Amino acid sequence: MIDYDPLIEQLQNSPLAHWLDDLPQALQNRLESINHGDFARWQSCLQQLPACPPDQLELQQGLRVGSQAQLDPSGQEQLHQALMSLHPWRKGPFELFGIHVDCEWRSDWKWQRVAPHVDLRGKRVLDVGCGNGYYMWRMWGAGASLVVGVDPNLLFLTQYEAVRHYLPQAPVWLLPFTLEDLPEPSGGFD
Repeated sequence: MIDYDPLIEQLQNSPLAHWLDDLPQALQNRLESINHGDFARWQSCLQQLPACPPDQLELQQGLRVGSQAQLDPSGQEQLHQALMSLHPWRKGPFELFGIHVDCEWRSDWKWQRVAPHVDLRGKRVLDVGCGNGYYMWRMWGAGASLVVGVDPNLLFLTQYEAVRHYLPQAPVWLLPFTLEDLPEPSGGFD
């Protein structure tokens, strides 16, 4: 599961510090109350992800993490199996260590239309209904200092975790809530 401690630390001296009154307990309650028949299987897929810090990261022209040369054929197959076990990927596409993860929606096309019209440099962004986090990663690549997404879908959470596995220091967070479950975000996001 996701270690939210770095997010908690980041919120301490921010306009979202008031979230710390409720957020840690709400996260604990949500994660402890998960009762979905496929969740254990999805989480086991995360355990299969090869440990390999990416040698490259592309978030401007696409969403590519690592290069194919970093994994031997066995590692490539292991990663491929883990990622394909998390289908369907609604938003994307993603490329992890040379493995293309196709998606139901071509989110990259939408991003190409929107990106020239927004300046996210240094901004704190709230992405409501973020799905698996595709746009969150792209917003961080466009310079956002913090991206928090909310989506209660547990498959999307697991897909996000698969990408986060390779980018653990990124200030990109998916909270498994609905918007109504969040503390009041007034003044906390740009």
